[in-house]
Amino acid sequence: MPYTWAMLTDTISLEGGQGALLAFLPRPDPDAIAAAAVALANTDGGAIVIGLDEGGVYRGPLDGVAVARALLAAADCCTPPIPLGTPEILSTPGGPALAVRVPRGRRVHALSDGSVLARSDFGNRALGGDEIRGLLSARANGDFEAEAVPGARIADLDPALLAAFMVARARRLGQPVEDVPLAALGAITPDHGVTVAGLLLFGRDPSRWLPQASAQFLRYLGPAGDAHLAFERSFAGPLISLFDQLWEAIRAQMHAPVGKPDALEYPAAVREVLANALCHRDYRLRERLTVRLYADCLEVVSPGGLPAFLTTTHLVGGRYSRNPRLASALAQWGYADGRGGGVLRILRAMDRRGARPPLIETGPYSVTVRLFNECVTGAGAPDQPPEDALNERQRAALAHVRAHGSITFHELRALHPALRPDLLQRDLSALVQGGYLRRVGGRAGAYYLLP
Repeated sequence: MPYTWAMLTDTISLEGGQGALLAFLPRPDPDAIAAAAVALANTDGGAIVIGLDEGGVYRGPLDGVAVARALLAAADCCTPPIPLGTPEILSTPGGPALAVRVPRGRRVHALSDGSVLARSDFGNRALGGDEIRGLLSARANGDFEAEAVPGARIADLDPALLAAFMVARARRLGQPVEDVPLAALGAITPDHGVTVAGLLLFGRDPSRWLPQASAQFLRYLGPAGDAHLAFERSFAGPLISLFDQLWEAIRAQMHAPVGKPDALEYPAAVREVLANALCHRDYRLRERLTVRLYADCLEVVSPGGLPAFLTTTHLVGGRYSRNPRLASALAQWGYADGRGGGVLRILRAMDRRGARPPLIETGPYSVTVRLFNECVTGAGAPDQPPEDALNERQRAALAHVRAHGSITFHELRALHPALRPDLLQRDLSALVQGGYLRRVGGRAGAYYLLP
């Protein structure tokens, strides 16, 4: 099964706007369609929506014949060719748009000029030489989660877990409960062998075949670097059970801030980090997931370096699933968002609490995420500058940040779709220069927070 079923069959939602899985195009331009198709296929697949501009504003009506011709012309611009599905009609407030699904590729795709693109929350991005080599290596190695586990049988899968998954999936999609074939879930191979993903998601005892599919939790007394081990616990089981056990162990050891007995020491960022580690780690490696809790920080060590073309420079907004079936299933189960942007949500959650930004350390065989619990703002923080001199757009941007934790340039454009991009960019730059906002990230993946 080369592609995840969810990305090809689930209802397309326009609620969150375009991003890592959705590309909006106002017109059926063959070159733009080809670029979006290559970027999506090289990443995690998704859909191209024709008839909406990048802010989600309707730009139709569309000529169905012109769309069909553009899709054919776009296919000629992709090497190797990318199978584009039959356009689907999507209802929008402005009128009907057309969506074309793009599967995640087995190979590396390029445009006719040799450009290799990837998709992120911020649009298409051309990959450099080292990034292309990383993607080639990832594609050549295939998806370990899709390989059959010698000796494992369908009877080793838990029917109760499968039933619970179907119910959770139906609830999340707002559809009646239906039986999805195990092969469509990526749980078995065409010749009925049980896959790594099948055991990790629905196995009665995954660690019997995959000892690395377990985790250890270490609690230390004192801060990192000067701490003593208090106790250690090991956990095993299918992924959602592993997640729940780790979460409860961490939660039991967290402390509530002074004056807030109902608040945990860490925000929801912990759950995001755990979900990312469990579904994106490299299960080829014979190492366990490790969680260390110190007096001043929480550390999650995930086996395996960053996959394919991902680097720390492009983690914010970047996307590439090492285990797309696991990521898709955890999203359907409600343990992950499924739309990408996990790193940005972690940053926003920690920033809302006033904590130091997370530290992400990467190596060839592990990724370590460290969340700090001490605050860097408080009573001694400087007062925010007065807003009398701000224009209406800038006040709206500040209101958005206060409501949602941050704002990106694309989000600001969605608030003011009729205005020139350069004018909106000047508004953001002025807010930063005036001390109203601070900018985080590079040019392509920048977002803006309160200072």
